[in-house]
Amino acid sequence: MTELDRHFLPPSSAHALSEPLADAHCDVRPDVASKLTGNPGFLTDRVAAGQLRGVILGSPYPHARILHIDTRKARLLPGVIAVVTHADIRGVANYGLRKVDRPVLCHDKVRCVGDPVAAVAAVDLETACAALALIEVTYAPLPLVDDAEAALTKDLARDAHVHTGGNLLHGVDHRRGEMAAAEAASAHVLEDTYHTPRQMHTYLETEGGVAEPDGNGGLRLFFGGHNPARERQVIADMLGLAPDQLQALGTPVGGSYGGKDELTIQPIAALLAWKAQRPVRLHLTRPQSVDLGVKRHPMRIRMRTGIDARGRLTFQQVDILADTGAYATHGPEVLDAAVEHAPGPYQYRAVRVQARLAYTNNGIAGAFRGFGAVQVQFALEQHMDRLAALAGMAPEAFRAINLAPPDAPGPLGQHVVPFDGPHRALDVARQQALWQGPHHWRDGEGRYAYGVGLALIHRSDGFGKGGPSESRMQLALAPDGLIELRCGFTELGQNLGGAIRNLCAQWLGCQPSDVRPVLGDTALTPDSGPVAASRATTLVWRALAKAKDEWHSLIARARAEWGESLSLAALAQRLGDARPCIDIELHAEDPATNAHDTHFVFGACAAVAQVRVDTWSGMVQVQDLVMCTALGPVASAQGYLGQMEGGAVMGLGMSLLEELECEGGHYTARNLDAYFIPSIMDAPRMQLIAIENLPPNDPIGPRGAGEISVNFAVPAIANALAAALQRPVSRLPMTPLRVIALLEQFPT
Repeated sequence: MTELDRHFLPPSSAHALSEPLADAHCDVRPDVASKLTGNPGFLTDRVAAGQLRGVILGSPYPHARILHIDTRKARLLPGVIAVVTHADIRGVANYGLRKVDRPVLCHDKVRCVGDPVAAVAAVDLETACAALALIEVTYAPLPLVDDAEAALTKDLARDAHVHTGGNLLHGVDHRRGEMAAAEAASAHVLEDTYHTPRQMHTYLETEGGVAEPDGNGGLRLFFGGHNPARERQVIADMLGLAPDQLQALGTPVGGSYGGKDELTIQPIAALLAWKAQRPVRLHLTRPQSVDLGVKRHPMRIRMRTGIDARGRLTFQQVDILADTGAYATHGPEVLDAAVEHAPGPYQYRAVRVQARLAYTNNGIAGAFRGFGAVQVQFALEQHMDRLAALAGMAPEAFRAINLAPPDAPGPLGQHVVPFDGPHRALDVARQQALWQGPHHWRDGEGRYAYGVGLALIHRSDGFGKGGPSESRMQLALAPDGLIELRCGFTELGQNLGGAIRNLCAQWLGCQPSDVRPVLGDTALTPDSGPVAASRATTLVWRALAKAKDEWHSLIARARAEWGESLSLAALAQRLGDARPCIDIELHAEDPATNAHDTHFVFGACAAVAQVRVDTWSGMVQVQDLVMCTALGPVASAQGYLGQMEGGAVMGLGMSLLEELECEGGHYTARNLDAYFIPSIMDAPRMQLIAIENLPPNDPIGPRGAGEISVNFAVPAIANALAAALQRPVSRLPMTPLRVIALLEQFPT
């Protein structure tokens, strides 16, 4: 047996597994009482007497020049306190994440329907809306750019450029290995094109919040988002203020899933409050949120893959085209994530991944749970099943012999933390009773077709060097004796507060009830970076691991002085201003040789799904989903289970229901009556098996659980559906009409 062959051997089944995670194992969330009583205190609920109502005038055109804006009539309307346009911005008028290309208020042209042109603050909502109707804007329509491929056509007319310089926002061309030799060694080559939809976040609470003067020449900002420190900086730059003149609070949030990582209405509300010198509440209606909120990037993925006579992967060739809409936001990072995950956890002799990201007038696409990876993982895992069939192998066996070894470089050849998670997850998944049974059958009448599918994915955590990968926190003993971990992360519903309490108990030797997380307030916390990309739990774990020895030393020293038996509350009282307070700084660990758009840490999951297809109606029901998650220690069982089940249902929506179509630059759905998301009735039976053990000397600890559940759910459901239909699935969502069309196109 060669050394190479050893790498291909299926791993041992003797993994240390937790019991299947269920509600009975879960801790109580710190915010459960407020949420169950219907009073969670979302920042959009911050209503007070004397507060002005803010409204935004958005463009009715997807692409047009602004010739003139006349606000005189609106300003004269009784009850109107402030009307603002781009002319009222004295500082930086644009913002953005990777690229500063999004205007707070448009001044030269609009690039999508709803693009903000002006805004009003008035004594009530009725007056504010009446004022909007009095604002006169003269537009000159420009050519509509609504197709990503056409947007990148050479010699496109200059008027059809969404931004100066052309419509190519970002492009990638990654090459590794000798493609010609790898193709020559292939016994089979599979090629197909896959399409994934534009998806809407459909938050519980739409974008909104309050901006109010603080009485000292600054502002207080109350908006739910991922990174209050970044929000403060953008608004300070816009108003020409120092950041410390603003306080930004970001917790709690009524759902985000990535969509509130970018700013939308915050700068406009702040501008209104600054001009009026009154508190302003601005809260989007659902149709406004449909227009202004970011969406999942729709993608076209061409995949061409080879295997040799033994079923070993030879090459992977992928071409990705994504529509980013009118502004960059997180678009380049999303495309980079798609490129990085296109090879999957597998090894090839040669890889080439090309990708393009096009500006269009189709709204705005940005961060969305699964973040670029889920689109290519759907295509890749469909491909793996089909290649396994060409090789005459079982799907799990084919994946097992093609897995990269744990110490292999990352998908793009970068240095990564060694991790055997894909081996562990696959090994556990293949042993599940659901997978051990039949993978395709019909009922007695032949009406219902059943299918069982398996998917294996890995998912990067955190940001590469192109993003905010560093973090700062503070660990302190509060005057009342509670231990505070102060961090700029926000509570998005993921139970970060519960995870922090449990991790503090683990590292500091206290009880969870001894801990008070302090989150998302720039006046009380250092800048920890965004709670995004599944990074927060890992960074908290690392911060506490770094600070524990100093903390124990400080507490021991204080007790030696004041009394060994003193409680933390009594100790805090004795110490006064000398209470322990540790500033924690975490720095990026990416090796210098890694590219800025690659990642250092990966988790892995495998899932087995069962679906039932009504071949008469085309209706698909996901009946069972077994999730085998190799993400290291579980920081909060309740949060972990919630992330997995919630993300899986969101993946079900992407697979079977959700597609936000755009016609002529206008979204066809304006509310949730025409855009269907899964309900509790659509949720399958779910079982979660957490594989908590890590390789020896692992430096990272728990991997993120926030995004990966979408990543494995979509391909698992698609593979189960392909098994039921006995036909490949190349387009999502698989609505009843598409199921019927597929059955009619390839009749049995």
